[in-house]
Amino acid sequence: MPARERRPDLLDRLQLATQTLHSAELQVAQAILGDPEWVSRSSIKVLAEKAGVSEPTVIRLARKLGCSGYSEFKLQLAEDLIVTRMFLSPEAVVQNSQPSSIAEHMFEAATRTMSEAMAMLDGNALERAARAVAKARRVLCYGVGGASAILAQEAENRLFRLGLAAQASADYYKQRMAVSIMQADDVLLCFSATGKPEALIESAQIAKGRGATVIAVTPSGSGLSNVADITLAVNIFNDEMYFNLPSPTRYAQLYLLDCMAAAVAVELGPQSFQNLKSIRQTLSSMHGTMKYQPIGD
Repeated sequence: MPARERRPDLLDRLQLATQTLHSAELQVAQAILGDPEWVSRSSIKVLAEKAGVSEPTVIRLARKLGCSGYSEFKLQLAEDLIVTRMFLSPEAVVQNSQPSSIAEHMFEAATRTMSEAMAMLDGNALERAARAVAKARRVLCYGVGGASAILAQEAENRLFRLGLAAQASADYYKQRMAVSIMQADDVLLCFSATGKPEALIESAQIAKGRGATVIAVTPSGSGLSNVADITLAVNIFNDEMYFNLPSPTRYAQLYLLDCMAAAVAVELGPQSFQNLKSIRQTLSSMHGTMKYQPIGD
């Protein structure tokens, strides 16, 4: 699949456009650049009043920037602000990047995310997912990018020791080849913090077309969730001010994976416990028994 070209930041495009705008549109541009956070939350009427122009002038400016209208302009602005916010207030970033502040911030983010993940957990969806995985002929674990790809590997790590034929992949070509030969008793387990990667969505669509069950650990209502048969929702809003710190979404993803893996073990019953026992005995023969050693580490 050809790579999609990254569009320039909306504020950068707007700043560049100020050199050629006529007076009315320039007033709108200056109002936006003066307080983009405020604009991202404001209606077209309020922005027009602040800039001293008509609403059609605001719409014309939005279209000059490549947007279909003001609604799309606000959406792009909000998305870009999330990425650029740390550069808009560099002093705050420096102040909150000291080791003690980072440690406190990460603890608070992890605790908050885990609480949110537990509160939004759908017990019925978890039960259905565990049952489907436990009965599967094989389980393909997919993720793309950073944390989601690592979570797919962790899913393989958690499931194979239960005796399941689990395989992880973050390679798009391998993903696509594997789903093209899936069967009705197979499961595709996908991880995505946004639910937007087209490669993942396409793989899920192919798997469904083959009759396989698709389980997604992803935001509800996302493109991936809409394709999935079962969604374990991760509706965590990553509005982080400091993008030098990791996203807390992976805590929620790992929590849901741990819940599902434990539920699968219960679903499998004695079979899974015997597999874990065999693994522990094999490891013990290598270096003796250690009371608190996790299986496989």
